[in-house]
Amino acid sequence: MSDTPSSHQSPRFGVLQRAGGLVRVTHPVPVAMYMLLMALLAPLAAFSAHRTLSVDAVVRLVLAMGCAQAAIGILNDYCDRALDAASKPHKPLVRGTVQPGEALALVVILTGLAILIAQSFGLAATLVLCAIMALGFAYDLRFKGTWVSALLFALHFPLLPIFVWVALGAWQPFLPWILPLGAALGIAMNIANSLPDLDDDIAAGVRGLPHVLGLRRDLALVWGIPVALCLLIWLLDLTGLAPGLPVWLLMATLVAIGTTALTMLLYRRKPDTATLKVNFYIQAFGAMAFAACWLVAVIA
Repeated sequence: MSDTPSSHQSPRFGVLQRAGGLVRVTHPVPVAMYMLLMALLAPLAAFSAHRTLSVDAVVRLVLAMGCAQAAIGILNDYCDRALDAASKPHKPLVRGTVQPGEALALVVILTGLAILIAQSFGLAATLVLCAIMALGFAYDLRFKGTWVSALLFALHFPLLPIFVWVALGAWQPFLPWILPLGAALGIAMNIANSLPDLDDDIAAGVRGLPHVLGLRRDLALVWGIPVALCLLIWLLDLTGLAPGLPVWLLMATLVAIGTTALTMLLYRRKPDTATLKVNFYIQAFGAMAFAACWLVAVIA
């Protein structure tokens, strides 16, 4: 449906506009956050395994995840281009600065690059990265806007640090606890990511977990999950299941509570779509920082 308008519009755009569209369709800000997470986790994984970490290994790890997440983001825009035509005319595939065929070609190229780079870390790391991409592609192609999408996010997020540990680290007793912690953060991020488009998606018939719960319950979960996880990491420490250095556990707690309080304050002052978009990035950064601080706590 959106292919025809794009094909008529594309000749109007210059080289710089087309290049800008290709950059924007990769979702550079979210992808950069994933890449930053890899850079933060890499030294932790290497340190926990008493291994020397090279700059080359960090670069390969970051690039593999960057390519994987960019491919997922582009495919998401490709699948949503008809829906976006009604509410997001600025999107590259809607404006015509990127053609659908070009988007699919980018998905294929970036997926291939991600797998090729991951292979330098071995078969296990490659399989984990393939699982990460498979979950993202499943979300894009079939399960976005369904209850299953929350489950996909719950599986996707724990695999991110596991990918780093498989690539650069070694087995550690705390690693199983990444699964429930990451799953809870994944659900929170799924909801936070959906909030800016909640009304438009509901009007279009989307019925994912955030849409069924409604705005008030969504906000309660987005703000409540980080606080609940703070309690969990302290409980794991007190019971000896995953003991950690108190100073870093405190840092993780302050990060989670601080970013949550900030987003609550911003939304209270201006409860609109723009604020929800800003809040998502704040919450995503908070989730990464919380995870990094907790990992430092249990490794040190």
